[in-house]
Amino acid sequence: MKINPYIFRNYDIRGVAGVDLDAKKVETIGRAYGTFLRRRKIKQAVVGRDCRLSGEAYKKALARGLSSVGIDVIDLGMVMTQMVYFAQYRFQTNGGAMITASHNPSKFNGFKLATGYSRTTETEDVQEIRAIIEGKRFFVPEKRGKVTVLTSKAQREFARDYANDVLKRVSIKKKFTVVVDGGAGVTGVFVPDILKAVGCKIIGFNLKPDGNFPVGTPDPTSTDMMERVRVAVLKYHADFGIAFDGDGDRIGLVDEKGDILWNDVLVAIFSKEILERFPKSKIVHNALCSQLTSKVIEQSGGTPVMWRTGHAFIKQKIAEEGAAFGGELSGHFFFADNAYGHDDGTYAMLRVLEYLGDTRKSLSELYAEFPKYISSPEIKIGCPDEKKVGVIHELSVQFKKDFPKARITDASVIPGDDGTRADFKDGMIIFRYSQNGPYITTKFEAQDEETYNERKRYVKTMLKRYPDMIWKDELAVNLSSLD
Repeated sequence: MKINPYIFRNYDIRGVAGVDLDAKKVETIGRAYGTFLRRRKIKQAVVGRDCRLSGEAYKKALARGLSSVGIDVIDLGMVMTQMVYFAQYRFQTNGGAMITASHNPSKFNGFKLATGYSRTTETEDVQEIRAIIEGKRFFVPEKRGKVTVLTSKAQREFARDYANDVLKRVSIKKKFTVVVDGGAGVTGVFVPDILKAVGCKIIGFNLKPDGNFPVGTPDPTSTDMMERVRVAVLKYHADFGIAFDGDGDRIGLVDEKGDILWNDVLVAIFSKEILERFPKSKIVHNALCSQLTSKVIEQSGGTPVMWRTGHAFIKQKIAEEGAAFGGELSGHFFFADNAYGHDDGTYAMLRVLEYLGDTRKSLSELYAEFPKYISSPEIKIGCPDEKKVGVIHELSVQFKKDFPKARITDASVIPGDDGTRADFKDGMIIFRYSQNGPYITTKFEAQDEETYNERKRYVKTMLKRYPDMIWKDELAVNLSSLD
């Protein structure tokens, strides 16, 4: 069976539902992933989905493919990504699959595939699965695997067990008023009850799952989504506001003053808290994070480790370095101090509540003394998969020539990285191509308005040189930050 090779990305599989993916293709992917597991003597997998319209059909197809090569499947139903990770521990299996396209528009879908407890596929693993499909080298079992679909009662019990697990890891000493925007993703089913369990008053928006995403793509890196949260925080005088992506493993925050916190600031906040308890620890962050992040880590006595973007790569680096924590600008946070080390937006939310209660400070007060930067959000511009790598490579050559005195971070510094970052004494600029979609991302910052605007003009001018950039694209995010 011919499947678009571009959907086999650097750590996930992701494409357009009904075009790159259909039930037969998904079943084939299930057979290949099942073969991948059987090669590793794994015979069981948990499977869940988010609320995308194609999710239920794809879940059944993936289960058919897995069971056809002898994998016993536990069908969790509609869950958050972190609940699939939790299910690996609860049901004691290395295998696991979440059917989701995370923060991408509704027409996309895809798969996060486990390689072990809390660990997911990296580049070589994804390409192995692709090679199994292209070579038709599927495992031939003695008998089919069994598919067990959790009953409604069992699903409720599982959700309760997950909630109890995250709640037992925190001690929240204060009651808060919290704005929650679920973006019509799957989090609205689970997060409100968890917040109520710790005494929060919830002001909820878009909590009913709807795979059409009628209020726009649930992406907490998007100014559009975070602006909704900002307005609600100010209207209802909330302690803070939180937004989730479609599958719940990423968050975005707005403080009590209505200021949007891009997640590199939240990485710094979490790092400071962890370093108070685990001094001299290593903290991993991705190359899109502000200079603020590494400075706060250093000022707090830690060692910053910059690494390549992608939840699978950050998790692997945390394990390799023995780091206490890791985080990304996208809103993935990985706590290795008192949790499993995988990205869990619900647990990250609870850690914010706990830190606010412990310090008796507001959210804005937690970062009031941090170094000051004027920093753009992550900006995304459409670019075809077959063009984006070439565009970034060509752009990077000129980029490095334009700033010969800057400290450059590229593939020569972080092996396998997907872009080029230039650091100055007062900020940075980065260009990179996305690992999981047909688009390019950029971010820039400075410590004064004039320099910030100069860098903004430079970034826009550079990108406008390339006719392959798709400025009116549904994947484009935060383009107004270039105006």
